Amino acid sequence: MSLGVGGQNLFSINDQFMQMNLINQRVRLGGVEIWELRNEAHMAHPIHVHGVSYQVLSRDGASPPEWERGHKDTVLVHRDETVRLAMRFTQRADEAHPYMYHCHILEHEGIGMMGQFTVL
Repeated sequence: MSLGVGGQNLFSINDQFMQMNLINQRVRLGGVEIWELRNEAHMAHPIHVHGVSYQVLSRDGASPPEWERGHKDTVLVHRDETVRLAMRFTQRADEAHPYMYHCHILEHEGIGMMGQFTVL
């Protein structure tokens, strides 16, 4: 995995850069959670979550457009936008084999914009 330009991590999630030995989130098997994604970067980021599909609840507090109301595994979060997602976690993932969430722009993922989570 690249450390970015000049050895620097450039993109993060919750001010944390990807670390293989770090579990960023722990969720309960069978649980339903609402995740809020806030993009304070200067560009849009397509965010992908492994092991789960989700529904977009809102974009900046407004209902999502009709075409965006089905189950998704990737959501585009625009600059200065907050997107709320509802997820049900039905597949187990332990610390030895965690799931990941990340920006789906390969260069961003490669320079730190991803994290890991367990479902137990």
